[in-house]
Amino acid sequence: MKQLIDPNDIHTAAATWSGFIYQGKIALYHTLYLINNDPNSLDYSVQLDSLEDFAIVKININGDILPVSLHQVKAMKSNLYSSYNDAFDKLEKRLLDFPCNGAYFHLSTQNEKTVAQIKALHPTIDLYMYGINPYCKLEEIDKKCEEQIEIFLDNNALNHQNTNNNVLALRKSLEAIINGQIISIHACNHMNNGLTIREGAYHLVIPFSSFKEVLIKDPETLLNEEYFLFMTKDILNINYTSFCTELDLQTKVSDVDKSKLDKYLQQINSFDSNEMLKFLISVMPHREVDLSSIMGFKEKNISGEEFKDAFLTILFELVEAKGPIGQNLLWNDEVGSKFTATAISSGLSTAYAVCKRIYQNINNTDIDVPYETDALITSDIDVDNIIKKINIQHEVEAAESLNNVTKWSKISLVSLPKIKNSIK
Repeated sequence: MKQLIDPNDIHTAAATWSGFIYQGKIALYHTLYLINNDPNSLDYSVQLDSLEDFAIVKININGDILPVSLHQVKAMKSNLYSSYNDAFDKLEKRLLDFPCNGAYFHLSTQNEKTVAQIKALHPTIDLYMYGINPYCKLEEIDKKCEEQIEIFLDNNALNHQNTNNNVLALRKSLEAIINGQIISIHACNHMNNGLTIREGAYHLVIPFSSFKEVLIKDPETLLNEEYFLFMTKDILNINYTSFCTELDLQTKVSDVDKSKLDKYLQQINSFDSNEMLKFLISVMPHREVDLSSIMGFKEKNISGEEFKDAFLTILFELVEAKGPIGQNLLWNDEVGSKFTATAISSGLSTAYAVCKRIYQNINNTDIDVPYETDALITSDIDVDNIIKKINIQHEVEAAESLNNVTKWSKISLVSLPKIKNSIK
């Protein structure tokens, strides 16, 4: 198979998930636009973060990856031409290195220079046009994608499926294809003797047919637990980005801490549906989790405040855990006691209520003690023993007769401020 570029020479943003979200949405929008307007579109594939931020490519009968168009995406607030000049030059050079039908620059902010002025300075590339505008704001890209989905449904005699909920379900399912690809790239990077992130980004392309297969499905069949779990993962990524932005405003975050947090997010993003559900249950022992319906998704799911104010704050404040999320997310203190992180963000005054909810939850759902820990780390609650806090006694005749409730009876809650200096 012919290789147009040495993957090791590619600079990939795929190593930082939070920087990939907007880029992926733009790639989805252009893919949908081509499906609606280019009769040859099903011959194409989308390649993420390799030849460029994304590229439309064709694979010939010999397996060669041939570029159709190159796309650079800049989600920057600056409207100054000077902020983008180097990137314009880079895209022009890419087009020389990999000749194709066109090279396009995607802006999220209207530039101080007009389309004609930029074209005069960089004649071989084009600003990508979203209708009459040479930019698409961050908050508008979801709507742009949904408009293309609506066009597809109307053009393919599927207008009876063109409702707000159905279009949202289709968009999220299509985004799952894009996001799943970046997860695959990361997974290859962590396999023994697997592809590096750069190699994965080059070789793991997505055929346009994969997107069309979703578009022609009955959207109601997509509204299942797997769909709501993906939506939850999507929301967690948004909250992660918000958390990091807030951190940057408050303090100088070290490269080590940035890498640590990105690694944790990567672990969450790699979860399949079953692993994602287990993760949510493990960090919310005080809450019932039910993602089988829209009602459950809205009311029985982790909130942004719980994820940021408790779980992510704990991960940020403590040294890196002994193992990854979902397998061995544990810390030890000086005497060897084991601790794990939760999303319990409420204050000390709610200690009794939280313990009671945990007790009710383990009775109703038989949830396991996460990672066989000795204590759950919370934002602000300290309780020596969950069961004793609510005055419920369980006598145990022999070790082998321990049931799940009695296992939980040995668990304590400890606040982050109290434990963080003892963790090693």
